[in-house]
Amino acid sequence: MNNNHTLLNFSKADKVILWVGFPIAGLVLGWFLPRIAKWGSSLPWVPFQGPLKLIASYNGVWVGFITMILGLIAGIALTFLTFHESLEVSIYDDKVILKLRNEETILNKKEILLVFLDKKQLVLLGNDEKEIFRYKQELNENTVRTAFLQHNYSWSDKEPFKEDFKKWVVDSPDLSPAANALLKARKIAIENGEDEEVFQLAKELWKLRVSVKENDNRQYYR
Repeated sequence: MNNNHTLLNFSKADKVILWVGFPIAGLVLGWFLPRIAKWGSSLPWVPFQGPLKLIASYNGVWVGFITMILGLIAGIALTFLTFHESLEVSIYDDKVILKLRNEETILNKKEILLVFLDKKQLVLLGNDEKEIFRYKQELNENTVRTAFLQHNYSWSDKEPFKEDFKKWVVDSPDLSPAANALLKARKIAIENGEDEEVFQLAKELWKLRVSVKENDNRQYYR
């Protein structure tokens, strides 16, 4: 608890591990990269032959120092990206604030019927039993459950409408043309690994009162 709300995000220990771990891992990988490149470039079946052969073509201790610096930069960048892509949830007695990337979603408690986790995804249902928010988070279920119950939100230990989801196919007849168009665009975004676009398209589907999730790049809706 912090004053009048509970914050769900990385713990201080997690932040230390991320800020220290990724840069150190980058340094170590960078130091060994020239040797890895020489080994990999000698095996035709190893991918990225072009970059590996380029790195292996240079000699001298200075190469290892340069790749170490590049590895450190990559580790720091990965840490920033991890924080940028992580969901931060602030739970108040009367509202929930969800921060993701540079966007903030505020949901009043009276709008929220139920909260639960679907695997690692935090899901909030509106009063019409349709989803109004769904996104992955990394905290354990007990921590998330306790936080919401402390502020008297309705919590479910299982997904209540799991059996109602249908596999989406192009131009599903029980969906509107607008919903089908959004799902088509979302399918392309999923295949291209465009996570932010996938989320934004899900938000548009929620406005149409369509709940959506994916499994193995296949979309399911209700």
